[in-house]
Amino acid sequence: MNEEPIGVAVALILKDGCVLMGERSPEKIYPLHWEFPGGKIEHGETEIEALRRELHEELGIEMDAAEWWDSELASYSNGMTYAISYFLVRAWNGEINNREFVRVEWISGEMLPTLLHLSGNESVLNRLMQEGIPR
Repeated sequence: MNEEPIGVAVALILKDGCVLMGERSPEKIYPLHWEFPGGKIEHGETEIEALRRELHEELGIEMDAAEWWDSELASYSNGMTYAISYFLVRAWNGEINNREFVRVEWISGEMLPTLLHLSGNESVLNRLMQEGIPR
Protein backbone atom coordinates (compact mmCIF):
# COMPACT_ATOMS: atom_id res chain seq x y z
CA MET A 1 0.00 0.00 0.00
CA ASN A 2 1.21 3.47 -0.84
CA GLU A 3 2.03 5.60 2.25
CA GLU A 4 1.53 9.07 0.78
CA PRO A 5 -0.89 9.98 -2.00
CA ILE A 6 0.58 10.91 -5.36
CA GLY A 7 -0.23 14.50 -6.32
CA VAL A 8 -2.05 14.99 -9.59
CA ALA A 9 -3.18 18.18 -11.36
CA VAL A 10 -6.10 17.80 -13.76
CA ALA A 11 -7.72 20.26 -16.19
CA LEU A 12 -11.36 20.67 -16.97
CA ILE A 13 -10.83 22.42 -20.29
CA LEU A 14 -14.09 24.20 -21.08
CA LYS A 15 -15.64 25.35 -24.35
CA ASP A 16 -19.25 25.99 -25.36
CA GLY A 17 -20.73 24.12 -22.40
CA CYS A 18 -18.55 21.05 -22.94
CA VAL A 19 -15.43 19.65 -21.26
CA LEU A 20 -12.49 18.07 -23.07
CA MET A 21 -11.79 14.42 -22.23
CA GLY A 22 -9.41 11.83 -23.58
CA GLU A 23 -9.75 8.09 -24.00
CA ARG A 24 -6.81 6.17 -22.54
CA SER A 25 -4.66 3.94 -24.73
CA PRO A 26 -5.40 0.19 -24.76
CA GLU A 27 -1.81 -0.39 -23.59
CA LYS A 28 -2.21 1.63 -20.37
CA ILE A 29 -3.61 0.56 -17.05
CA TYR A 30 -7.39 1.12 -17.11
CA PRO A 31 -7.46 0.90 -20.92
CA LEU A 32 -10.04 2.85 -22.91
CA HIS A 33 -11.33 4.67 -19.84
CA TRP A 34 -12.07 8.36 -20.32
CA GLU A 35 -10.18 10.92 -18.27
CA PHE A 36 -9.48 14.62 -18.04
CA PRO A 37 -6.08 15.86 -19.28
CA GLY A 38 -3.38 16.31 -16.66
CA GLY A 39 -1.03 14.18 -14.66
CA LYS A 40 1.37 13.64 -11.81
CA ILE A 41 3.08 16.55 -10.12
CA GLU A 42 6.84 16.11 -10.37
CA HIS A 43 9.23 16.89 -7.52
CA GLY A 44 9.68 20.64 -7.15
CA GLU A 45 6.64 21.56 -9.28
CA THR A 46 3.59 23.45 -8.13
CA GLU A 47 0.17 22.17 -9.20
CA ILE A 48 -0.08 24.92 -11.83
CA GLU A 49 3.41 24.19 -13.19
CA ALA A 50 2.54 20.50 -13.47
CA LEU A 51 -0.75 21.29 -15.17
CA ARG A 52 0.94 23.63 -17.65
CA ARG A 53 3.57 20.96 -18.46
CA GLU A 54 1.02 18.15 -18.80
CA LEU A 55 -1.28 20.15 -21.10
CA HIS A 56 1.66 20.97 -23.34
CA GLU A 57 2.84 17.33 -23.39
CA GLU A 58 -0.62 15.79 -23.93
CA LEU A 59 -2.36 18.40 -26.08
CA GLY A 60 0.28 20.82 -27.36
CA ILE A 61 -1.43 23.85 -25.79
CA GLU A 62 -0.29 26.59 -23.43
CA MET A 63 -2.97 27.42 -20.86
CA ASP A 64 -3.53 31.09 -20.11
CA ALA A 65 -4.78 30.57 -16.56
CA ALA A 66 -6.32 27.92 -14.34
CA GLU A 67 -8.89 28.31 -11.58
CA TRP A 68 -8.99 25.75 -8.75
CA TRP A 69 -12.35 23.96 -8.76
CA ASP A 70 -12.20 20.82 -6.60
CA SER A 71 -9.92 18.30 -4.88
CA GLU A 72 -10.31 14.68 -3.86
CA LEU A 73 -8.41 11.60 -2.73
CA ALA A 74 -8.91 8.70 -5.10
CA SER A 75 -7.84 5.12 -4.44
CA TYR A 76 -7.56 2.66 -7.30
CA SER A 77 -7.63 -1.12 -7.52
CA ASN A 78 -3.87 -1.13 -8.18
CA GLY A 79 -3.34 0.04 -4.58
CA MET A 80 -2.36 3.59 -5.50
CA THR A 81 -3.94 6.66 -3.94
CA TYR A 82 -3.90 10.02 -5.67
CA ALA A 83 -4.50 13.52 -4.31
CA ILE A 84 -6.21 15.09 -7.32
CA SER A 85 -6.69 18.83 -7.79
CA TYR A 86 -9.08 19.87 -10.56
CA PHE A 87 -8.68 23.21 -12.31
CA LEU A 88 -10.96 25.02 -14.75
CA VAL A 89 -9.18 26.11 -17.93
CA ARG A 90 -11.20 28.45 -20.14
CA ALA A 91 -8.48 29.93 -22.34
CA TRP A 92 -5.33 28.59 -23.95
CA ASN A 93 -2.96 29.29 -26.79
CA GLY A 94 -2.50 26.91 -29.69
CA GLU A 95 -4.67 24.31 -31.36
CA ILE A 96 -5.48 21.15 -29.44
CA ASN A 97 -3.25 18.44 -30.87
CA ASN A 98 -3.84 15.01 -29.32
CA ARG A 99 -0.45 13.57 -28.37
CA GLU A 100 -1.49 11.10 -25.66
CA PHE A 101 -4.94 9.60 -26.03
CA VAL A 102 -6.71 7.24 -28.42
CA ARG A 103 -8.95 10.23 -29.06
CA VAL A 104 -10.08 13.46 -27.44
CA GLU A 105 -13.64 14.75 -27.56
CA TRP A 106 -15.67 17.69 -26.31
CA ILE A 107 -18.11 16.05 -23.92
CA SER A 108 -21.49 17.55 -23.03
CA GLY A 109 -23.20 17.00 -19.69
CA GLU A 110 -25.59 14.56 -21.34
CA MET A 111 -22.70 12.48 -22.67
CA LEU A 112 -20.82 12.24 -19.34
CA PRO A 113 -22.77 9.26 -17.91
CA THR A 114 -22.45 7.27 -21.16
CA LEU A 115 -18.64 6.96 -21.07
CA LEU A 116 -16.40 4.45 -19.30
CA HIS A 117 -14.67 6.62 -16.67
CA LEU A 118 -11.82 6.21 -14.22
CA SER A 119 -13.31 5.30 -10.84
CA GLY A 120 -11.25 8.01 -9.13
CA ASN A 121 -13.17 10.72 -10.97
CA GLU A 122 -16.57 9.56 -9.70
CA SER A 123 -17.26 12.40 -7.24
CA VAL A 124 -16.19 15.09 -9.71
CA LEU A 125 -18.26 13.50 -12.47
CA ASN A 126 -21.27 13.41 -10.12
CA ARG A 127 -20.74 17.10 -9.35
CA LEU A 128 -20.55 17.92 -13.07
CA MET A 129 -23.76 15.98 -13.74
CA GLN A 130 -25.60 17.63 -10.82
CA GLU A 131 -24.37 21.21 -11.28
CA GLY A 132 -23.70 21.13 -15.02
CA ILE A 133 -20.44 21.80 -16.78
CA PRO A 134 -19.08 25.22 -15.71
CA ARG A 135 -19.06 27.99 -18.29
